[in-house]
Amino acid sequence: MLIFDFDGVLINSLDEVTLTAFNAVTGKGTTSLADLPAATQGLFQCNRYHVQAIGDAILLMTWCLQPNRRSEQGTLKIEEYKTIISGAKDSTAERTRRIYEARKIFVEKDPASWMALHQPYQPLWNEIIRRPQYPAVILTNKNRDATLRLCRNFGLDDRRIHVYSGDNGVSKIENMQRIKDRFEVGPYYYIDDSLKNLKELDAALNRHEKILIPLLASWGYIGPQDERSAQKCGYPVLKQTDAIALLDKFWQG
Repeated sequence: MLIFDFDGVLINSLDEVTLTAFNAVTGKGTTSLADLPAATQGLFQCNRYHVQAIGDAILLMTWCLQPNRRSEQGTLKIEEYKTIISGAKDSTAERTRRIYEARKIFVEKDPASWMALHQPYQPLWNEIIRRPQYPAVILTNKNRDATLRLCRNFGLDDRRIHVYSGDNGVSKIENMQRIKDRFEVGPYYYIDDSLKNLKELDAALNRHEKILIPLLASWGYIGPQDERSAQKCGYPVLKQTDAIALLDKFWQG
């Protein structure tokens, strides 16, 4: 079975996450990227790949908004990012709730502007759509409502969608166990653009037997060393054409 992450694998939501994190931190409720300082936007987006739990986007955005950051450029080293995260005053669950709430307010205020901040990754997205018999199984840290809204908007039939989301603080490891219980058709090939997620799932799911095949999406929000690190871990690094070839394999088989 082939399973997909959502943000950074099926949908490019980098601009939306940037704006949502900005609103969650500032409370401004803006609906246009033009309202963000250009340096803040650039600094956040080039370091987006560090963010695993989406609530941590608040910590990264808070750091990017500090006045002395306006002239900085480039990516943070992992040690520097960990220092930022270690300074959190509230829980990951609380920060995630704030992101989801800011997103909900944005959608209700200006749904067209919110939707316009997303683009499906092509040609992979259209290749999924044209296989109506194949279930679209999505394992994501994004909230379920936003995920379904985007799937519907970009033409994916509700009857095919199986979303395992980050609502209520559910982890990808917990949701992968649920997928395993629901679809007893392993091994499970999972495409994610987060090397951290792949390592955690590998460690949790493959302790006794190899049932999960971690795959890194090279077109997503990956860091400068992630492809090399993934290969060292034994994880294949995919292009979209590779993902489509896997779709063909499972669809036909």
